[in-house]
Amino acid sequence: MKLLDFKWLMPALNDYFTFYGGGKGGSAPPPPDYTGAAQATAAGNLEAARATAAANRTNQITPYGNLIYTANPGTDPYGNTLYTATQTLAPAQQKILDETNLLNQGLMNTANRGLSYANTVLSTPGVNTSLLPTTGVNPGQSYQEAMMSRLGPQIDRENAALEQQLANRGIAAGTDAYNQAKMLQAQKQNDLLNSATVQGMGMGLNANQQAFQQAAYNQMQPINVINALRTGSQVQNPQFASTPMQAQTAGPDLLGAANASYQNQLAAYNAQQAAQGGFMGGLMSLGGAAISRYSDIRLKKNIKKIGTLRKGINIYSYNYIDYKDLPKSKQIGVMAQEVEKVIPEAVVTMADGYKAVNYALI
Repeated sequence: MKLLDFKWLMPALNDYFTFYGGGKGGSAPPPPDYTGAAQATAAGNLEAARATAAANRTNQITPYGNLIYTANPGTDPYGNTLYTATQTLAPAQQKILDETNLLNQGLMNTANRGLSYANTVLSTPGVNTSLLPTTGVNPGQSYQEAMMSRLGPQIDRENAALEQQLANRGIAAGTDAYNQAKMLQAQKQNDLLNSATVQGMGMGLNANQQAFQQAAYNQMQPINVINALRTGSQVQNPQFASTPMQAQTAGPDLLGAANASYQNQLAAYNAQQAAQGGFMGGLMSLGGAAISRYSDIRLKKNIKKIGTLRKGINIYSYNYIDYKDLPKSKQIGVMAQEVEKVIPEAVVTMADGYKAVNYALI
């Protein structure tokens, strides 16, 4: 018997052999369109961002006012929907606001009419002390004179009474006793005058202080009136609740999916190449076998289809049953009964009745 020659199978394998689970012809899978996948992923992320923005625009209704979002017709240059946020006050708060605006307008009119007065006040800040009551060059002098108008007659009577007493006692003017008596009388009257001076000074200072306070009040009174008018009812601004922010969600990872699909296809291709190498190794091992080899399906078990040769002849992995000296290890080959239907001349019947295949003919 001559040896099998499988050299014809090597250049033709890619054209005639297909492994299940891989691509025909043994070619590697084409790389994915990364640019298209990236653009599709970006578009998905943009759509997710738009959905997030729309979810965060929550209308709010409060006792003091409302916050309403309205989608505007059309979009911006980037295709995003534009919204208008409208805040409105409750009727009672709106009325207060309107009345406050009227009051402020009235205050402005009053301020304009009193602008000349305000300018005068600002040009002469503080109280004009030149208009306050004065104590004179000699402090308390004017008040001393007022008190002396009452003390003068008393002093005159006291001096006349002293003169009469000294004359009745026979004390002549110019004597030591006379001078002593007059000195004591003068000291007593001087004490009265000093007391009048001090009291007059105190009255002057008191009058000055009172006049200062009155002038300061007169200056601040218009401002106090304006402040009093401004302390009326104030608008209560709405206090809006903090809207729970929609979580930022990303679009589908099309780029990652495309890459994963490519990697899976590439892995399947590599597995196919490895299996193809194993298959060829198995077939090449037949190079030292006889021209015919037992391929009868009746002698095989654990049969599993793994590919297809030309003309539709299937390739199987299998084990031989325990018969004669057939190998015990897993084998790769065809089924004689299938080959007989396509290439009858490639099948022979052995002496024991089992069929064998001439692989050189298939």
